[in-house]
Amino acid sequence: EFFHEATYVAKHLWRGDLMAVKYNLDQAMKMNNLRLVLEWRLEIDRGWSLKPGAYGKGLKRYLAPETWLELENTYVGAGVRENWDALFRTVTLFRRVAIEVGEYLGYEYPHEMDRRVMAYLQKVQSLDRRATSFP
Repeated sequence: EFFHEATYVAKHLWRGDLMAVKYNLDQAMKMNNLRLVLEWRLEIDRGWSLKPGAYGKGLKRYLAPETWLELENTYVGAGVRENWDALFRTVTLFRRVAIEVGEYLGYEYPHEMDRRVMAYLQKVQSLDRRATSFP
């Protein structure tokens, strides 16, 4: 789901649809997916006994300061360029934490899907705004 939403962020950024960008990036990708992976990471470190709070309220208190800073840097204003940067920072943070969580739980991270989606995102980012088709 995380990677699926990333493709919609790219599409909306290319089209200039700010509200849709913010929904897919901040709500779907971060609140629904990244938050869960961050919470699982915290739970792993504490034997699944920590409840960080609804909507990620306790994350700042429990995450390593550098991880919290990474998360903070995924939140930006309305600019198209800054939202592209935020999208790539969100994927980078998700990747790092999801790999750690997956290793602990015995799951393999979908590296090939990650690679393909990143290539797609970069292709959309560089696509001419006047394009009428996607090569």
